[in-house]
Amino acid sequence: MDTATTTSATAAPEVADTVTVRATGGDEGRTTVEPGAAPDRLWEELVTSALLGTDRRTPTGLTRPTGGEAAKGGTAAGGSTTAGDAAGALLDAAALHTVRRRAGLRPGPAAPPPEPAPEDPRVPLPEAARRRLDQLLAGRTAPSPAGRRGAAPDLAELLPQWLALAEGHGYKAPAAALPALLDAARARTDLRPSALRFAGPRGLWLARLNPEWRFALRGTGAAGALPSPRDAEGVRALWDEGLFAERVALLAAVRNDDPAAGLALLASTWATERAEDRLMFLDSLRAGISDADEEFLEAALGDRSRNVRATAAELLSALPASALAGRMAARALTCVGLDRTADVPTIGVEAPHECDAAMRRDGVVAVPPAGRGERSWWLGRIVESAPLSCWPARFGGRAPEEIVALPVADEWRDELHAAWCRAAVRQRDADWSRALLGPPAIPPATGPGTSSLAERARLLSMLSPEERALWVARFVAAHGLSEAFQLLGVCAVPWAEPLGEAVIDALDIAREAGGYPWSFSGVMGLAERCLAPEAVGRLEPLTARPDEAEDIVPGAGGYWSEAFRRLVSTLRLRASIRAELTPPA
Repeated sequence: MDTATTTSATAAPEVADTVTVRATGGDEGRTTVEPGAAPDRLWEELVTSALLGTDRRTPTGLTRPTGGEAAKGGTAAGGSTTAGDAAGALLDAAALHTVRRRAGLRPGPAAPPPEPAPEDPRVPLPEAARRRLDQLLAGRTAPSPAGRRGAAPDLAELLPQWLALAEGHGYKAPAAALPALLDAARARTDLRPSALRFAGPRGLWLARLNPEWRFALRGTGAAGALPSPRDAEGVRALWDEGLFAERVALLAAVRNDDPAAGLALLASTWATERAEDRLMFLDSLRAGISDADEEFLEAALGDRSRNVRATAAELLSALPASALAGRMAARALTCVGLDRTADVPTIGVEAPHECDAAMRRDGVVAVPPAGRGERSWWLGRIVESAPLSCWPARFGGRAPEEIVALPVADEWRDELHAAWCRAAVRQRDADWSRALLGPPAIPPATGPGTSSLAERARLLSMLSPEERALWVARFVAAHGLSEAFQLLGVCAVPWAEPLGEAVIDALDIAREAGGYPWSFSGVMGLAERCLAPEAVGRLEPLTARPDEAEDIVPGAGGYWSEAFRRLVSTLRLRASIRAELTPPA
């Protein structure tokens, strides 16, 4: 009969630190562990013997019967066993030690239970939408064995649209989906704002219980939520004692509720803030900036930090009626005007010859970046900060389209037009943006404004969604898709019909050309997320594998067929998502 005795000392907090195991009678292969053997040392001995094999190493404490004892099936200290007996003894010892370790585990101190999760008053998801959310949170569709994407939709790329639809209808996240939702937000920073809004108060409550989800608490109060902007005491306490991210979020919330109260909150501690904090706080004033902010921003022009001064000047230049805008207009009008000596109306430019103290106070940085000339740099900073309303009178009452069409003397055209582009975006001026974009059929390198597609995309964002989609559709029809990726990214989703038709036509032309679709993978990805699901009817004929002529790249037809099948299946899935997320009754 086996006997196991466990003796506990007071030194070890987790498990007992000595064990005595004695095998008696005729139980063959049983283990005898020496009294006082350290548990961890014994476990290491057992693991080492299991890895090496008992024929190569027998752990200390395993008994081995000898001679007649082995024949009788008995054991005695100092004896020997067969290989099979030693292996059995090792397993018995491991099992016994495992039980001892579990039985000897001492419970830790009891922790107080967490506070109950707050209620979320929003509407529960429909069952079909809840199942779809679980599917999207599971991640990407596995690629095909050959490493190709295959024809299945990329589920992870549809999650942002799903979250936007669910939030728009006022649905709340299912409690069971919160861990996966927080994991997805931790892995993808672009998902965080929408995922955390959808997770709601229960998501913030859960994030406090897992250090890996602490990112969700950044920018919120200590209790996981900002105080109400109308709670003067709570706002003051968090503003005085909160972390920097909490204070930035608080300023944005108060500013959104009451711009004057937000500005007053910032002004109350402005003189004691660090330079880098002043810069971030100042940048948060962009949203909803108005003439009421001018006095504070004008004072910030005298800040001891150059970056703060430059940001204050940029914000003031977005206010065409500000004193800084007037000073910049005066400087710009002395630098740019009609050249009366030219045979045809021409814009003449005389860039500044120095950057004086007044210019520096108004945000003009005296030292240009590497590779830029001083005078052209100063000219650009002045013109981009001048109100666009000052130019028609300067050029004889001409409209913006007529002004940008005028020739510019002495190769100043690119610098002048680029500065006007920045001014149009900063002042959100649709007329000047339209003029600087020019007709979409004109090649970017020869048109007005700028040849930079990034700057063109910013100008497009100043137009209405309908006008934006029509302009890009005509651009795609004239120039194809190779230069349209950035322009497509600023168009409203789903793409309006003229733009969707233009993109499908351009993809069909590229397919007929016979090259691989890889160079259009970015546009294909955008089309999967942005084409209206109703475009499936136009796309289905393109899913067939075309006949490959001799001048076609071998195998290209199969890749195109796969790409269009994936596009069709994605659009159908988006249609299903839209049907599942119907507005609640």
